[in-house]
Amino acid sequence: MNLADTIVGRHAAGGGLALRWYGKAPGLERALTFDELHRLATRVAGFLTSAGIREGDRVAGFLPRVPETLAIMLGAWHVGAVYVPIFTGFGPDAIDFRVRHSGARVLFTHHEYRDRVPALPSGVTRVTIRGGGAELAGELAFHQAVAGQPERAPSAPCRRDDPAVLLYTSGSTGPPKGVQIATNFVLAIHPWLTLGVDLRADDVFWPTGDPGWGYGLICYMGALALGVPVVCHEAAPSPELALERIGALGVTNLATTPTLLRGIMALGEPAVRARPARVRRASSCGEPLNAEVVGFFRAVWDVTVMDHYGSSEFGLVIGNLGAVDMAVKPGSMGLPLPGTRMAIVDDHGAELPADTVGHVGMAPSAAGYYALGYWNDPERTRELDRGGWITIGDLARRDADGYFWFEGRADDVIKSAGYRIGPFEVESAILAHPAVAEAAVVGAPDPLRGQIVKAYVVVRPGVTPPPALADEIVALVKTRVGRHQSPRVVEVVPALPKTETGKIQRFLLRRA
Repeated sequence: MNLADTIVGRHAAGGGLALRWYGKAPGLERALTFDELHRLATRVAGFLTSAGIREGDRVAGFLPRVPETLAIMLGAWHVGAVYVPIFTGFGPDAIDFRVRHSGARVLFTHHEYRDRVPALPSGVTRVTIRGGGAELAGELAFHQAVAGQPERAPSAPCRRDDPAVLLYTSGSTGPPKGVQIATNFVLAIHPWLTLGVDLRADDVFWPTGDPGWGYGLICYMGALALGVPVVCHEAAPSPELALERIGALGVTNLATTPTLLRGIMALGEPAVRARPARVRRASSCGEPLNAEVVGFFRAVWDVTVMDHYGSSEFGLVIGNLGAVDMAVKPGSMGLPLPGTRMAIVDDHGAELPADTVGHVGMAPSAAGYYALGYWNDPERTRELDRGGWITIGDLARRDADGYFWFEGRADDVIKSAGYRIGPFEVESAILAHPAVAEAAVVGAPDPLRGQIVKAYVVVRPGVTPPPALADEIVALVKTRVGRHQSPRVVEVVPALPKTETGKIQRFLLRRA
C-alpha cells in the first residue's frame, strides 16, 4: 500500500473539501480540496525524488500548523520515505539531536522558526516555507523547490510493517527515543476514530493538537483517510479562542486535551453558556481527564467528554467509545478498543486481578500493528517486553467491569498539558548555566496542566545564587529545548537525594 494514496489520493477525484485552515492574522484563511492537497503532495514527492530521496530515507519537518506541513508528510510517504516530525516548541539542541539521530537527509522548516535551526550535518538539505524574507545561505524556498514538479506520478508501494513515521518520545533516562510507527497506523487507529471519536462524514472536525506530535498527526491523517475534512488553526488555541472558534465554525466533533478543556472550564459556566456550541462529540487524550471536567461539559454542553488513552508505542488502545452504548465512568480511561488486547501485569508479565495496580500491557502483534520498536536502539526496544507484554512504564488498575484507571508513571516522565517531557533534556539544558552544579527535574501536581515542571538545582561550590537565577534557568530551557519544557518552579537545594551508586532519587523530590 501507499499512505499518500490511502489518505488523500483515493479521495482526490471526488473534489471534496480536505482542509479549512485559519492563520494567525485576522482574515488569513485557506481551503484545500483533496485533489489540491494530493497534487501539492505529489509535487513535494517530485522534489524529494530529484533530491535523491528513496524508500526508507528519513525526511524531517520542523513545521507549524500550515497546509504545506500536511503536503510534506504526504509527499514523503508518496516516495516511501519516513517522516520525522519535530515540534516547533523545540530549541536548537533538541532539533539537532533528532536530525542527526534519525539520519534525515532533508529538513523542511518555516520562515518563522528557521532561526532556531542549528547548523545541519553535511548532506542535509534545508527547505524553508518563506513569507517574503531573505533567503539564508544553503536553503531552498519551498514553493520554488516544488514548482514545475509533476502533479501526477506513481507512488512507491510499501509493506504495512514498513516504518512511515519516526516520532521521538522522551524517557526518564538517556536521550529521546525514536518510535518507528508502521505504515499500518491508519488501520490501527481506525477503531478509535470510528468508535471512540465517532467521526462521521458530515462532522465539522477540529483536532486541536499539533501534527508535530503523535496525537495531532494521527487525528489529521486518520480523518483525511476517512474522507472527513479537518479544521486547522495555525495558532495554538487559548481557551478564549477555542470557545469562540467552536461556536463560530459550528464545530460538531472536537478532539483535544484535558488542559484546554480545563482552561475553558476555568472561564466559568456563564461565559461558556454565553457562546452556544453545536458540539456532538468531544474527545480528550494526552493525560488523565478529571471527573470534574466531564461533569462540567455534561452540564453546559450536554456532551460527555470521552477520555482516551494511548502512547507513541501503543497508538490509541483504550477509551470511552462515543459510538457505542457504554457507561462512562468519569475519571476512567475506558475499555480496550477492538483490535487490541490490553491487561494489567506485574513486573514479570503475569496478569493481575481486578483493582490491583500494575503495568499497562499490550499484547504484541508480529505484523507490526502500530509501532515497530525504537530506531537504532535494540536494547531499549527489548526493555519494552515484560513477559510477552509490551509495557512503557504507565501504571493503572482494571476494575471488575474491565475499565482501566490511570495511576501514574513507573518512571519519571512528566505529563504536562498533554506533552510528554523527559527530565534528561531539561536537566541537560539547566546544567549549561554557569552557576549550576547539579539539576533534577520532576513533575509537580497542577490543577490546570495535570503536572508542571519543577526543577531542583544545586549551585557550584563557592557560588552565591544570583537573584535572577530562576528566571535565567527558565529562559535557558526555553531557548535550548523548548518553551513547553521550561520549569514553572525552580528551587535551590544544598544537595540532591541519590542512591549509593549516585543515581538521583526523583521519587523523593516528588514527595517534597
